[in-house]
Amino acid sequence: MNQEPTVLEQEACSFLSQEKFEEAFRLFRRAAELHKGQGNSRESALCFASAASCWSKKCGERSFYNAAASYEEAAKASAKSRDFQYASVLYKYAAINHERDGEFFRYSECLYSSKEAYRKFLTRCILSPHKIYYITEPEIPRGITGVVRRFFSWFVLTLSSLIWGHGERPSKSFATGVVVIFLSTFFYILGSLYKGGRIFEPNFFEAFYFSVVTFTTVGYGDIVPVGWSKLVAIIESFSGLFIMPLFIIALSRKYLRT
Repeated sequence: MNQEPTVLEQEACSFLSQEKFEEAFRLFRRAAELHKGQGNSRESALCFASAASCWSKKCGERSFYNAAASYEEAAKASAKSRDFQYASVLYKYAAINHERDGEFFRYSECLYSSKEAYRKFLTRCILSPHKIYYITEPEIPRGITGVVRRFFSWFVLTLSSLIWGHGERPSKSFATGVVVIFLSTFFYILGSLYKGGRIFEPNFFEAFYFSVVTFTTVGYGDIVPVGWSKLVAIIESFSGLFIMPLFIIALSRKYLRT
């Protein structure tokens, strides 16, 4: 068989027109691998995506793994060619096929990668719009409205990534909670607290204890904030109200799907 990827693509298209989806899938995969070996990331991404599409049409046997794997490879090639928007779409297709195949951990990873790829695309839109590359031709909102929408989306996705990994990284929520507790502890040490009828400057253990109680919103009442420590306590308690449920939700989504 001729090993020129363009020839393989033509043969694959011929099989596709005859609805021979498995043959087309294998040729597109082979062409994609050859493009990948030659460093042609854009062509590799398109061929992997075409292979995935062929396998999806063949899925009467109810196996979606090959489609999911091909979409993943296409997404990686697309990201390598710096078309992060297309990579985001391809990762999402990979996630859908992994979910259909019962591969929930891979589904979680692809869903996370999809969000991160789109966040990178929005970052480039804001910082380096002239460095954006497109494999396909998406519809991009123009004008001031488009700029505001992209910035808002970037801000929300960045917070989502940092606080709970788009719902797929419970460890990030845990780490965020730990950071808030220790940061608040530091501020409590610098300020004052009230206990047993006296105002005192807490040591590390006392400040840490109060910080944990405030973050978890337990509120025993044995120690209360004084002065500007009240503002720290308000911010920390609100952070706990949001971060703890996010941790539980992310943990449930990632580990209880099976």
